[in-house]
Amino acid sequence: MSGGRAGWNIVTTAGDDAARNFGLDGVPAHKTRYQRAAEFVEVSTKLWDSWEDDAIVADKDSAVHSDSAKVHRFDHEGEFFKVAGPLNVPRSPQGYPLLVQAGSSENGKDFAALYSEAIFTAQPTFEEGKAFYDDVKDRVVKVGRNPDQVLILPGIVPVIGDTEEQARALDAELARLISPEYARAQLAERFGLAPEELDLDRELPEDLPSEDEIEGAKSRYTLIVQLARREKLTVRELIARLGGGRGHRTFAGTAEQVADTIEHWFRAGAADGFNIMPAVLPSGLELFVDRVVPILQERGLFRTDYTETTLRGHYGLPRPDNQFVVDANIRVTASAT
Repeated sequence: MSGGRAGWNIVTTAGDDAARNFGLDGVPAHKTRYQRAAEFVEVSTKLWDSWEDDAIVADKDSAVHSDSAKVHRFDHEGEFFKVAGPLNVPRSPQGYPLLVQAGSSENGKDFAALYSEAIFTAQPTFEEGKAFYDDVKDRVVKVGRNPDQVLILPGIVPVIGDTEEQARALDAELARLISPEYARAQLAERFGLAPEELDLDRELPEDLPSEDEIEGAKSRYTLIVQLARREKLTVRELIARLGGGRGHRTFAGTAEQVADTIEHWFRAGAADGFNIMPAVLPSGLELFVDRVVPILQERGLFRTDYTETTLRGHYGLPRPDNQFVVDANIRVTASAT
């Protein structure tokens, strides 16, 4: 339907409500969620590959829709899923959707190294962003993949003003619009606490659970706790910091300063690109497009024209080989030998 412009954000999900939507009694353990996700991805790519690119014949005269030899049946029976292929629709123009993942826990990074083509991540400082970038790229190499074909895209929340002072005033205004009680309840749920255990005008309690004790979103939990501890934030101040960016890099400044930040991260090897997350929509996105993008284009950091038609083409990533065709070629070569 999209002509190959779709991506799949592979989210393991950490909430009981979502688990019950899919017939589970509650959210599975963190490690189990990633094991389930790995099998789900493998089944999905089999389904997308079950039709070869030239399987459709569409010959009206002979009444032949497709070449059955190029439509591959498979029977998957794993720990979590039982699926019979082929899929009931042909292969996408881009092979299959761009595979995107956002987990930054140890399990999440291992999963990303094996399967992801783009990785969303929340890294509030350059140092943390650089460390994450190097760590994931190293894991990608260790599993035998090309690190240039796994793109890391930190989130950035740009608050843009004509002057730095104006941008900071807008950022402060947005923080004042946050409902402290609602935000405290959300934060308490993430920590496994009752809301009244978080005093808005005190720092986080000292006896919070460790990451190993958390079965929810482990990496986001750790990011929030480290941010609060490092900067000695009260709960109220932490809520203000998380309100717009949810732990992502929030930057208030002029368009030129936002472009400088993006360029620094990119050229210093902390990012392959960015997930732009405006604090306000649609005005925040419009400001970024109208003011920041032209600066990036002038610096040769952003395209001025599209040269491809699919999402993975826009990302500069190759179209994936069809696994059934590759397997068939391997068998033929072995037989000839």
